[in-house]
Amino acid sequence: MRLLGAILGLQTARYGARVRTIIGQLSPSRRDLILMTGVAAAGAVATAQRGQPSPPPPASLSTSVLNVRDFGATGDDSSDDSGAVQAAMKEAQASRAPATIYFPAGEYRVRGGVIVVDEGTPLLIRGDGAGATRISFLAGDTSSDPLVSVNAAYSAVEALRLDGGGARNGAALLALNQAYTRVDGCVLTHAPGTALAIGESGPALVHAIENVIIRDAGQYGIHVFGTVAGHAGGSTDGLWSNVDVGRSGLSGVFLESSSQNLSNVHVWQSGTDRNAGDDRHGFRVTSRSHILNGCQAETNLGDGIRFENGGGDHSVVSAGRVWQNGGSGLVGINTHFLTITGCSFTQNGRANVGDAASKSATSAAAIRNEGGGGWAITGCSAWDDEQPLKEVKSPAPTDGATIPSRGKQRTQTFAYVSTGKADDSVLTGGVCCAEDTLSGASILSESTRLRVCGTDLGADTVPQISTMATLTLPPWGSTVRLAGAGQISRIEPSYAGRVVNILLPAGATVTISAKNPALLLAADLTASGGGCITLVCSGDVWHEISRTA
Repeated sequence: MRLLGAILGLQTARYGARVRTIIGQLSPSRRDLILMTGVAAAGAVATAQRGQPSPPPPASLSTSVLNVRDFGATGDDSSDDSGAVQAAMKEAQASRAPATIYFPAGEYRVRGGVIVVDEGTPLLIRGDGAGATRISFLAGDTSSDPLVSVNAAYSAVEALRLDGGGARNGAALLALNQAYTRVDGCVLTHAPGTALAIGESGPALVHAIENVIIRDAGQYGIHVFGTVAGHAGGSTDGLWSNVDVGRSGLSGVFLESSSQNLSNVHVWQSGTDRNAGDDRHGFRVTSRSHILNGCQAETNLGDGIRFENGGGDHSVVSAGRVWQNGGSGLVGINTHFLTITGCSFTQNGRANVGDAASKSATSAAAIRNEGGGGWAITGCSAWDDEQPLKEVKSPAPTDGATIPSRGKQRTQTFAYVSTGKADDSVLTGGVCCAEDTLSGASILSESTRLRVCGTDLGADTVPQISTMATLTLPPWGSTVRLAGAGQISRIEPSYAGRVVNILLPAGATVTISAKNPALLLAADLTASGGGCITLVCSGDVWHEISRTA
């Protein structure tokens, strides 16, 4: 019929009205088919004859579609369809032109290393939807090759389910090893190794992951590799949207390459492998310059979000929720210039359980900054309550680790913890008002450069220090209480702009000298009936603002 259409189309270009009369006498269905093929060709021929460029063919006809069933695949979940699928792949790639490898509804079993999109020939691997088309490893497969490997730019995998099929080969389900690749509308389950490996053996730059669900990976749910020994791998500028990663053996998401852009990514119950060690976090990041927007990390055995080895520098975490993880909510190790905005950190530190829960465990903090600085934490909430939490178990047949239960006990010890004395981070506009019930303080820091502004710290006790000649103020906070009589001639400087209210003891005489050049008072102060003096620091000098004594 298509050949007839082409012939009639050519004749139409030459004979015009006579051919149109013949076409008009055909049935409507045949007439429409001929008009879609032959007449379109006729128009192209006529245009070419006039010396003008031919229009492009319709989009639906621009690439070929190869149905694996036409090559002998059965999709019966028991037969070895490797040969049939390989034949379809070979024919598609022989033309060196874009094509679609189509898997109709069914359950296909193939060996690892069969579905490989070779470099230079972009292909679309497509099914009838994740609930209808499933591709699995052949039972007993010992190959270490991924189930599907995409090594050509502009290729895509969409609308199907990839499954480990019971294989124990440690292989990935899907590997992206080239730029501008895409995964859309897929479900990846029971991977022997990592479910989605990105950039392991080639630079998968600007990849896109959309509407993807990952369950029960043996290792990582998603692993973005860094540079591979001997050649460049990894991936920068990844684009992720609407991704759910649950019950991974190791950390749910592991980012070794920089500049990933994540939106609406949900990672939960990571670290179910009993041998995972410390690699059982929701998001594990060892690279810089990421954006995590609208992401959630819940009930992971380790930390919810963990930046380590300097990872997370210049990253942004916004509008996220981090809750009920075994360790801290968010951790940065030697991380600098991290922005955290509008996030909620609740009920973390589940490993800090029972009546013997430590009141000073920094590993159970909402936010933990180890050796970093320059963090901007704005509009975040950190709270805990005495709501009991049940143990979270991995489903059968996985004999994995469990997330511990928790009785009526607060386990998130601090809202913010920083180590080292050089932390120049800023906390503004937040609510951190529950941790003091367990630890006695919302913030734990040794830095005199940490700034806390406009943040509700709950019922934190106003720090009390002894009166002495040289006064060293607590590293953060705006109010301090003096204890006992004494004469003060110097106050150690703090960061520029810091305002401190010094509460004077009632019933004890305190004298503050105005003669020290680093302490500029309107006059000497002597008080025995309490009162308050307010100072502001310019960096090296404290200036008096007001006094009530």
